[in-house]
Order: sequence, then structure tokens, then C-alpha cells
Amino acid sequence: MEINNREIGVTLILICMVAFWILSSMRKRIAEERKKKILKEGVQANATVLAIRPTGEYLNNLPEFQVQVQVKPTAGQDFVTEMREVLPYTKYDSLRKGTQVLVKYDPGYYKRAIFLQMAETLI
Repeated sequence: MEINNREIGVTLILICMVAFWILSSMRKRIAEERKKKILKEGVQANATVLAIRPTGEYLNNLPEFQVQVQVKPTAGQDFVTEMREVLPYTKYDSLRKGTQVLVKYDPGYYKRAIFLQMAETLI
């Protein structure tokens, strides 16, 4: 039995596709677990939207956005963080620079935060 270059190429492409799918699934699962943890153990705070831009990814036909916010905790200093959220276009239209929002953040790692109004979808 002789193996030609075409079979090797197809096999490599198939392996790469499966590896990409596995890594992508793991990344999404880890992100969802982090969001659930923040929902349960996070600290609620007011925040101001500094920037919002689409990532180019979609989940259930809804676009994902990268949102940069300045969080103003009741105790401690303000800090800036970015979060990726899947938002319908109606919410995107209401989130402009300077908009006040309610977030929850991980007190152990300030860079992890979620929109509080989006948390209801994780329960």
C-alpha cells in the first residue's frame, strides 16, 4: 500500500480542523465557567463604557463585541477592563461611549468582568 502526498495533506488538514474545533470548544467552555463564577462570587460595581467594537464572531446569529469599560468599585481604585459579550444589535445601539452600565468583576483578578444584565442568560 502506497501513501501519496494528497492523502497525507488531507489527513493533516483533517487533524488541524479537529484540533481547532476542540480548542475552540474548550475556550468557550472555560469562558462560560468563568462567567458563572463571577456571577456567583463577583463584586457588583458601576462602570462607564469607554469603547465598543465587534470581534467578527457570531454565536447563535448574534454578534460578539469587545467592550472596554472603566469600573468604579465602591472600595478601591477605578480600573479599566475589557470583556467580550454576545449582544443583540439593540443592546449594541444603546452601549455608546460614556454609557453607564452595571457589571460584576472577579475580586481576585480585576480583568475578568461581565455585564450584570447579561448574567441572567447564564442561570
